[in-house]
Order: sequence, then structure tokens, then C-alpha cells
Amino acid sequence: MQARIVGTTMPVLEFLLDHNDCVISEAGELSWMSSSIQMTTHTQFAGGGGLFGALKRVVGGGSLFMTEYRALGAPGEVAFATRVPGHIVPVEVNPGHEYFIHRHGFLCATEQIQLSVGFQQSLGAGIFGGDGFLLQRVAGAGTAWLELSGEVVIRDLAPGERLSP
Repeated sequence: MQARIVGTTMPVLEFLLDHNDCVISEAGELSWMSSSIQMTTHTQFAGGGGLFGALKRVVGGGSLFMTEYRALGAPGEVAFATRVPGHIVPVEVNPGHEYFIHRHGFLCATEQIQLSVGFQQSLGAGIFGGDGFLLQRVAGAGTAWLELSGEVVIRDLAPGERLSP
């Protein structure tokens, strides 16, 4: 699998998938795909749990259904574009580490990524932070690509260090 981000203001994430490689996304994220890509929609991707896992994704701002894009028989191409001006950021997710992102920040991921609901820890941040109390939780093992609006500021935090709103 090869991934590349093209464009600046409204970037597009393009994948070249080898036979049997796949990526997953929430319903409605696809921009285009080649004829060798098989698209399958389920409730069980990105966290499993069938209907219960899907309902947790919906509560967190995601969609009920997840879509798998798999290259079958030959390599294939699949692409996802941002909805607003901003950036696409790849995040390597390792077991035991999780990320909390805004409710609509998940673009797509490799198939071992889990997507569920997360909660703001602060009452003030939940009320005045603009996204409410609910966030999307990204966990598992693999790569997740996030859609971030506006400019991106990257901070490396020391173990135990936190930033507060």
C-alpha cells in the first residue's frame, strides 16, 4: 500500500493498493476509486462490536456504517478529499495508545484501527469548546489519516504532559 497527499488548500489522499490491501472510512468519504476496488459497507469495521460498536461511533460523531475499499485481482486506486480547507495528517497508532480527535476529524485508516466515542474531561471545555463533550477515539494498530481544518501546529509532548483548552 502506498499513500500520498496531493494539493495544498483542499488536499486529496490517494492510495495505490496492492492486491488484497484495504483501507476503511466512514460512509460518504470516498472521492473516487478504480474498477479493481471492491467497496463493502458494514457496521463491524473500525471497532467491531457489530451494531453496538456502530452505535458508539454514531454517538461520537461518526457514521453508522464503515466502508472497506479492497483491491481485488489487481492493484487499484482509491482517494479521499477534505471537505474544508485544511490538512490531512497521518497518525501512526500503536497498541496501548489512543488519540481523541474532534467529532468529524476521521478521514480513513488501515483495517486494524478502531473508532469509537470519547468524552471531554472538563465541563468548561465541553460547554465552551465548540465540539461539545463528545470526541472520536482512535485506537488499535495501524495508520489513521485525520482531516484537520485550518493550519496545523504540531507539539511533541513529554510522557505525562498535557495541554488544556
